[in-house]
Amino acid sequence: MSSHQSLLSDRWARFLYRCSLFLLIFFTCGFVIVTPADMISQALRNGQRYNIIIIAAIYFAVGVATLILYLNRLYNVRVALSDIPKRYVPGEHDFPKRCANTIEAELIRCRMIQESLQPSDNVSHPGLPPPHSEFDFPQVPYLEVLIESAKLLEIKASSLQPVLRRKSCMSLKEYALYLRRYVNFDEGLGDRFVDSYEEARYSGRPITEEKFKDMMRMFTLLLRSIELPDKVSEPSLEFVDTARGWEV
Repeated sequence: MSSHQSLLSDRWARFLYRCSLFLLIFFTCGFVIVTPADMISQALRNGQRYNIIIIAAIYFAVGVATLILYLNRLYNVRVALSDIPKRYVPGEHDFPKRCANTIEAELIRCRMIQESLQPSDNVSHPGLPPPHSEFDFPQVPYLEVLIESAKLLEIKASSLQPVLRRKSCMSLKEYALYLRRYVNFDEGLGDRFVDSYEEARYSGRPITEEKFKDMMRMFTLLLRSIELPDKVSEPSLEFVDTARGWEV
């Protein structure tokens, strides 16, 4: 169905709805008015004016009660709509007890379905942590974590000397060679980590879980070993002059 046909169908449905609503209101008012009109007509013919007063008072009271109920419903609907979205998380006491029990039962059922769909074994695929991983970043590719770890090395070095930032054209190996001139760290550990990093990033082969754990251990030890030497040498003028264009 085209959008034009859908628009016509919607307009036709709204027209039928309005017509049926108008006819329903018209016939309802007609049936409601017939009875009191007949009673008032009989009271006038019989000279019973007190009956007219009673009938008018009763229908007036019914009209007032109807108006109050309608305005109350209209107010409640507007308040409920204005409270969407709620400013707090609804709790158990915000629902009827039966509704709260139903919600709790459905949550338990969904949790059981989710647990039943989990792998029976802790399967580990290269490149991704297993479903029940010991790491704090489930379902995050190992390679993304390693790329962020290289940025952490730069942050640690620049915290010691603000100008020791990595130039955008520098590889991690070039950056590590440059840092040797101004900070102390375990160079053997740094070489092993850089070689493993470049192999993991550029070889095109996904990283295994064992390899990733080993690299994270090396990274943690390397990060802890970075410190300023006793005699701090200033970075070269060329490094300082171009530092403004280097990325963090």
